[in-house]
Amino acid sequence: MTREIRFQLIFEGKASPEDEMGRRMNVETEAILQPGAIEAQVAGGAATAKCNAVVENDDYGGFSETGEIVFGGGSLFYTSTGDGSLGETPDPAVQLGHVTFRVERGTGIFMGASGYIVSAFTVNEDARVRDSQSAVVFVG
Repeated sequence: MTREIRFQLIFEGKASPEDEMGRRMNVETEAILQPGAIEAQVAGGAATAKCNAVVENDDYGGFSETGEIVFGGGSLFYTSTGDGSLGETPDPAVQLGHVTFRVERGTGIFMGASGYIVSAFTVNEDARVRDSQSAVVFVG
């Protein structure tokens, strides 16, 4: 039987360049799992979810991303579905971006997962990331 899991989380953390040109970035973020805001089986007793990603920047303000979101009950593996976009905001110290991810697979509660995650995020001049994610995932 197929089951639908939805979540909306705010991940916060840091982007770190993997090379001198900043074309490849490692992003490590964490979201607090509010009681009642996410299914107990998904949280799996954990207080937070962790997201680890690799971002490949292009020369035109676009990027692609692959990553993993780890919950207490299992993990989701994702890849971007085309280029994400990153641009300016009214605050010159902050950039605003968006991207859509396709869920490729999962472990634990997410075994056999498919679906999408939409991400709208900011990055400041200190490489601090705030990422609002909204997901619809099917498992089973």
